[in-house]
Amino acid sequence: MKNFLVLTFVFAAVLSAQMGMPEFIEASSQFNVDLDYIVELPAGYDPTDSITTYPLIVALHGFGDHAGAYKGTAMMFCPEGAIGLYPETAFPVDLEGNLGWAWYMWGDSSYHRETVDLSTRWVLQILEQVKQEYAVDSTKVFLFGFSQGGMMTYEVGIRYPHLFRGLLPAGGWLEVPIDETHPLDSAAFNLPVLALHGYFDDVVTWESGKSAVDTLQKYGVPAQIMRYPVKHRLPPELFDDAQDFVYCQLQEEPPTPLVDILWPSSELSPEEHVELLRKVLCATEPTEDIEAGLLGLEETATSPAVKEMIIYLLGARRCIGAEHVLTQILLDENKPQIYRKAAYSALTKLGTESAWMTIKGIKKHIAIEEVVPGSQADELGLESGDVVLIYNGKKIKALGDIQTAKEKVKEGQDKIVMIISRNGAKKRIILTPGQIGIRLTEEIK
Repeated sequence: MKNFLVLTFVFAAVLSAQMGMPEFIEASSQFNVDLDYIVELPAGYDPTDSITTYPLIVALHGFGDHAGAYKGTAMMFCPEGAIGLYPETAFPVDLEGNLGWAWYMWGDSSYHRETVDLSTRWVLQILEQVKQEYAVDSTKVFLFGFSQGGMMTYEVGIRYPHLFRGLLPAGGWLEVPIDETHPLDSAAFNLPVLALHGYFDDVVTWESGKSAVDTLQKYGVPAQIMRYPVKHRLPPELFDDAQDFVYCQLQEEPPTPLVDILWPSSELSPEEHVELLRKVLCATEPTEDIEAGLLGLEETATSPAVKEMIIYLLGARRCIGAEHVLTQILLDENKPQIYRKAAYSALTKLGTESAWMTIKGIKKHIAIEEVVPGSQADELGLESGDVVLIYNGKKIKALGDIQTAKEKVKEGQDKIVMIISRNGAKKRIILTPGQIGIRLTEEIK
């Protein structure tokens, strides 16, 4: 079971008086600000264990968001076990009555830079405190952030590259000055950067994200960018790529030869072969060779788990030449859901116009993957495979829709109507507000 600790850190700094200064900052003087952050500990974490150390995943939220929204990021990025650090910023913003937080305040350029520098120092100080108080492997610290948090990922990571194993800016842009007057720290030349960006982003344009990576590459930083057919949000495939990036950066041994991964000399169980195949993510052979090897193995593989992993890897390694095969799998209604869902995600990752046109025409629905024994759902007879159509009057089209609908339940409301479809027939279910006891999944129709 994961542990969450909400902690407070007193941060002292000096800022000059400016218009728009938060009320809790006394202008033109030193001030103390109570800043919250969350530390997430992996399952089995033992504070008395002086030997075991863990990677650290630092996640910086976007404008108007809060640290709590990023709980679970460490588990997503490093299922093997990592500590998560989720800071909250010093600058509050009111968004239609909801309190959120920003990493900097607007104003003239000098004020903007002062607030960015303040937030940078805050991240650095809390990072150092957490490294001292918890079993963090200081050589395995990753920095992730979305939107404003993506900008701050560049800000903190590029300015202090020796502190990080890798950077994962999502939907971000680069403000760090890099030129002859502002040369890079030499550690940046060995700092892997994987930028993650929506190609149709209408808040931080794709061009801004690509420009950041182009600039870093120009000055010798090993940076690359992945694109997704979304606007300013975080699709599931983005988290796949982030996890794969962390996995490869944590590999201590030299990459295993591709032929030994695909066709091992010893007999392996399907589970063992799936784990071995994961090393394809880090293979250094040309993409054409990886693609040919995976497609050859797909023709002979009999294990569903192995075939699913092969489909996943074709997308993860951006095997463009496999688009036709992936399209055939996706469009074949007789194929198992696990293959079709893997092919959908793989085509999303390929990033070609034709792949995105294919997935655009695919309809999906939200189905129950698992019913918790003894739960409300169990008592009402809900089953795995039931399709959720409506909850409390809201149509359920995406995984997050039920949570949104739950938040709209009126105070004092004692029953909820949920409409499901089972074997093509609609059924009306009466629930009480609160936990339903189901785990949902997105399925291809």
